[in-house]
Amino acid sequence: MFKTDIAFKSDTNKGFLPFITAFMVFLACITFATALTGKYLANDWDKKISKNITIQVLPDMKNKNPNKEIEERIKNITEILKQTPGIKSSYAMSMNETIKLLKPWLGEIGEDKLDIPLPRIISVEVSEIIPLNIRALTDEIKNYSNLITIENYESWMNDFTNTISAIQTLLGLIVILILATTGITIAHTTKSGLIVNKNVIEIMHMVGAHNSYISKQFSTQMMKLSISGGIIGYIISCLTIYTIQQFAIEINGGIISNITFSNKTYIYILAIPIIAGIISKITAVFTINKTLNQMV
Repeated sequence: MFKTDIAFKSDTNKGFLPFITAFMVFLACITFATALTGKYLANDWDKKISKNITIQVLPDMKNKNPNKEIEERIKNITEILKQTPGIKSSYAMSMNETIKLLKPWLGEIGEDKLDIPLPRIISVEVSEIIPLNIRALTDEIKNYSNLITIENYESWMNDFTNTISAIQTLLGLIVILILATTGITIAHTTKSGLIVNKNVIEIMHMVGAHNSYISKQFSTQMMKLSISGGIIGYIISCLTIYTIQQFAIEINGGIISNITFSNKTYIYILAIPIIAGIISKITAVFTINKTLNQMV
């Protein structure tokens, strides 16, 4: 498929072009895969967060016994949640659990050492079958007490999704820039290769070879070098992605453990070396034709 009829002189391009193409394809594949995993991460968080809402019950500091009063309110709110369509389950964190949650900020404290009552958290899981009217639930709880806040993370998730989209756009532009740089590098390498083989090209002209024939022969050789480098870059990027995937699996908790590369990622990034090959062919032909016309 990539066999040529002309024995072009050996030059540094035979080592340089596959190397630079492999490096560029590797960078583009990793960047593209990162953009894809950002999409998977956003979708995964959206699925998890959309199923949950958090209710924060604030203590009534005007009450003589705020801890007892807040317990009564939690019981009443729990009853409201049980009667609300679309609520799958609810769980009110105990005082000890709240203290453990605040441990990174308050340090090691006990319930008997607290001078002020703490707010309490009720975690609510939303049903996947019955839709929840969050506005109606908010109004009902607000009418019951104004010392209660409800967070459904919708606005936060919208901001997070917009941020991910902006990052994906930036990464997409980086991929385009890498491919453009690859094209420029191939053009420069092709031109230098023609200069090295100038005597061979002149001999071909003397025996009656047309520029189109020489262009086809030389571009075939350049494309062979580019594709070999692209394949190497693709293989290395796949191994890197697999290593990152295994590393993320071994980490428990945190955003890194949620990093996921689906099997389709390997198929999607396969487009990078293919595009690089097409760019190398177009760039080489354009550069060769322009240079040959100048040699005539």
